[in-house]
Amino acid sequence: MRDASTTRRGFLAAAGATLFAGCSGLDSLSGSSRDPIRSYHLSDLTDDGAADPIVVESVPVDIERARLAETTRRVTDLLETVPIPFGPDAVPNGHVRRRLVDAADDASEAVEQARTARTRFAALRSLRDARTRARYAAAGWAFADGTATDEDLRAEYLGALNDAETLRTDHRYLGGDPVDAALVHARIERNLDRVGGERDPSIYAATGSLLAVAEWGEHAETARALVADSRYLYDRLGSSLADDAGTVEASLTNAVDTLTSALRDRRADLPPESTEDSLELSRRLRAELRDDAVSSLKRVAGAPGPASAILSATRGLVDFSAHDRVRERITDGEQFRVEDVSDVRATRTRALDAIRTALDESPRPALARPVLADAATAVSFTDDALARYRGEVRPERLDDEIRQYTTAAARARSVPSACQRVLEALGA
Repeated sequence: MRDASTTRRGFLAAAGATLFAGCSGLDSLSGSSRDPIRSYHLSDLTDDGAADPIVVESVPVDIERARLAETTRRVTDLLETVPIPFGPDAVPNGHVRRRLVDAADDASEAVEQARTARTRFAALRSLRDARTRARYAAAGWAFADGTATDEDLRAEYLGALNDAETLRTDHRYLGGDPVDAALVHARIERNLDRVGGERDPSIYAATGSLLAVAEWGEHAETARALVADSRYLYDRLGSSLADDAGTVEASLTNAVDTLTSALRDRRADLPPESTEDSLELSRRLRAELRDDAVSSLKRVAGAPGPASAILSATRGLVDFSAHDRVRERITDGEQFRVEDVSDVRATRTRALDAIRTALDESPRPALARPVLADAATAVSFTDDALARYRGEVRPERLDDEIRQYTTAAARARSVPSACQRVLEALGA
């Protein structure tokens, strides 16, 4: 997923707000006479086994089952400290009780997601989510039970910060193959950046309250888990290399410089931005991809290290090419409108086919996978949004979903050439 990541739950909340607000701005402006679509047809078209992302992220190191089992035990141990169900005698405030129960339920659900994950790396990430949500529930209950304070958890978090700084200091860009090394080191860079970038949890509860302590518990556990996962990936990469393996830092740094120049050239070649103040779907498509392409240079410059910058540059090249693809289609007169459910199905199918084809045709599928996983997740989010419609739906209300499917397809089709350009920069 993109670094300014959109969670599945957050996306659906936004989608729901749009769907149930009555109608979009386009409804009142379009004056369309297109026949409405029955919502059950929209649900049917996503009922094909591809509702979950068809491509998920992985890393080119062997993640052991024992590691997953260890993290699962941590989740279980935390949840066993919370005597659910509990009533008002234990936690009088009903809202607070619900927050603790919801956190425990989230943890259990994330463990189940890990068990069915398509890659062990995806399982590792789901278990990290499970671990942090379980700690929220456990810390909140420990406060209610009189055995935890926010001061204790702040101290634990500061300890995780120190551990992160130690790993950051020890971190060397070990590797033989620069692509594999970049994919692993990028995860380490981003994990450690998250630990250092969030000094306080985003809490609204009063200091010293149960929910504040629960937030600090989750915050401390997140930091500990990010450091532990980073250390694990670093050690697993190191153990896969020869004892005299060197570093790829120079290769990564030089490639970042080369790719940054390429992105600047692509930005300079962009046609002027449209000055039309239009909500037309084709204009919105082009504007979104253009904005993403232009901002790619900032993402590369702001990356927490050269490995992350390589992945950000890859995404940037994809966004520039995707913008060009959509612009050409607009120039040829395409409006991207749908008339009936068969048009929606065709647009969605093109996105799924493009993602699968790009993974097969990319010169290094591992390098393609992060961008394609984002595109696949966008399709999955959009499937969920379609399933939330009720009753009759005017085709113009589906513009957001068509935009998501179309941009996913355009990005996927741009991945193989972008990966080839990155491989050339890396000399791989």
